[in-house]
Amino acid sequence: MTTIPQLPTAASVGPTDLLALSQNSMLYAASVQQVTAGLQHEISLPTGDLLGRNSAGAGAPEAVTPGAGLALGAGTLAATGTDHLGFALLGAFSATDEVVVNAQGAPGRLPVTALRGLFAAGTGLAIDANGTLSVTASAIAGATGPAGPAGAAGPAGPAGPAGSGLNAPGATNSASTIGSADFVAIWQNGANAWLSYEKLVGGQTIDQLPAAGPAADSDLLLVAQGGNALASQSFAAIWTYAAQKIPTMRRQVVELNSNTVLDATTHNQRVLVASQPITLTANFTNMGSGFTCRVINLAAGPVTMGTGITSGTGVATLPPGTAAELTALTYSGGSLVWWDGIALPTPTITVNAPGSPAANAPFTVSGGLFDEAPTALDYSTDGTNWTAVASPMIGAGSYSFQVPGLPAGSYTIAVRDHNATGVVGRSAPFSVATAAVALAAVPASASAGGTIAVSGTVAPAGTAVQVGLSASAATPPASLVAATVSGGTWSATLPAGSAAGTVYLWAEQTADAAVTAVSGAITVTAATPVVTYTINQPATISVAAGSGTMALNGGISPAQAIATQVAFSTSNAAPPLGGWQAASLIDNNGLWAVYATIPATAGAYYVWVETATGQAASVSGFTITVT
Repeated sequence: MTTIPQLPTAASVGPTDLLALSQNSMLYAASVQQVTAGLQHEISLPTGDLLGRNSAGAGAPEAVTPGAGLALGAGTLAATGTDHLGFALLGAFSATDEVVVNAQGAPGRLPVTALRGLFAAGTGLAIDANGTLSVTASAIAGATGPAGPAGAAGPAGPAGPAGSGLNAPGATNSASTIGSADFVAIWQNGANAWLSYEKLVGGQTIDQLPAAGPAADSDLLLVAQGGNALASQSFAAIWTYAAQKIPTMRRQVVELNSNTVLDATTHNQRVLVASQPITLTANFTNMGSGFTCRVINLAAGPVTMGTGITSGTGVATLPPGTAAELTALTYSGGSLVWWDGIALPTPTITVNAPGSPAANAPFTVSGGLFDEAPTALDYSTDGTNWTAVASPMIGAGSYSFQVPGLPAGSYTIAVRDHNATGVVGRSAPFSVATAAVALAAVPASASAGGTIAVSGTVAPAGTAVQVGLSASAATPPASLVAATVSGGTWSATLPAGSAAGTVYLWAEQTADAAVTAVSGAITVTAATPVVTYTINQPATISVAAGSGTMALNGGISPAQAIATQVAFSTSNAAPPLGGWQAASLIDNNGLWAVYATIPATAGAYYVWVETATGQAASVSGFTITVT
């Protein structure tokens, strides 16, 4: 397509020369004379004149002369202030008068009463609300003169009666109580004086008292009993009171359900109850010599005495149903945390709870062996009927084996030595849950190219789940992905695909594809493109029917590589039913272009442009006349 800069330059321009003009979405020719009609001729003014109009009504511009108080110089019209010379002179100010001031480069009005704010009364002066100045008499008084001579002393008066004096304590002047506001007589600097009791008792601090000797039962302490009055109490009486309270003291109980490092703050002088098979370790620095605690194992498995704990028998585990005392001590041989150790008098089998197995799914049973070395094992779910274990894994101090799936319900697993049936261990009660997977949050629609977030529940908790999308509610997906499982819930995010249509979500347990769930239909819609098309009017808009092709083009905003199609329609409201042709993208994907096949039927046709998916349609404002 030829652009304006590519055209040859005209040697001269005349009134009859033609220009291209777009009017009402149609291209017309207009002469230079038509375009410039109504424009005014060049205006000329002498130096120092203004452009304006003095005459009444509309007309040509006229010269205007600056009046009094205005001057035109160097292209600038400025006020000179000479017009102020005609203002009337005032003989005096009044409170309602105003003056014009320059306030930061701009004119402003200022009440004359505000001028008082520039003045302040100095020493000996005062300014009232009306602006009247007055002098303060005291400010102008002279300095005070010297005092005159003292007069002669007057005669002495008669002597007063003798006082009662300070009597020794007696029945008539004794006090049974004393308060902070009462006074105590003291001798100070060779004379009697009085001191408040509050200051008397507050004048001596504990560090000023003499040091006491070794404590004894007869030593006394100050106590307050039933009020703020002080009384003395002997150490012997205090010990008697404390001895009566000691039997009522109770040790705190702390439950442990995970591996624990012992320390004095949390575990000293406590009863520690292990509710899970755990490992205890000791850091002597955090415990200190004299630390002690009692450990009771109420778990289904053993408690292991780990790093930092010394066993007297060398046994490092505390079996279920037993207890031990731990003590931290420092002696000449060093520092350690000691426990006696366990020497089991009889063989023992322990059984760990198997968790929450799925219904009819095999699961593992394991436990510990203490002073027991079986060669074969039996198990029972009811304590009456026993089944020999096939291929148990028996090691030094532990065992494990597989149990076939059980129906949903509550159970206790018992394990015994096949050759010594009196050695039996039992697990804690556990539940077998019915295997299930369910859908929770599933959207009804999604956009092509986006994602679909889904979630649901699974039983037993923690069972692996995989999900996928299928075009059918009856046919599983060709591939599935693992969902994120947390306890009894699962979640996943799946790509919605690039095409519009309908899909179904499938979720199933990874270990058992028969445990599955299928969602309702999810509608996937094509994403709406962000594009705007324009259509350029061709030079020729009248062609013969079936005469071949014609060049059409237009803009793409924003520029992008997007599949585009073009067609003709006799309606600017109803899109073409067929005849779409793919357009080419040029100019860095900013333009579309196509050689469109001219319709074989005569008529007025609109040009339609849209994406290859039938979106963002644009219709021409002109028509192509096919004759």
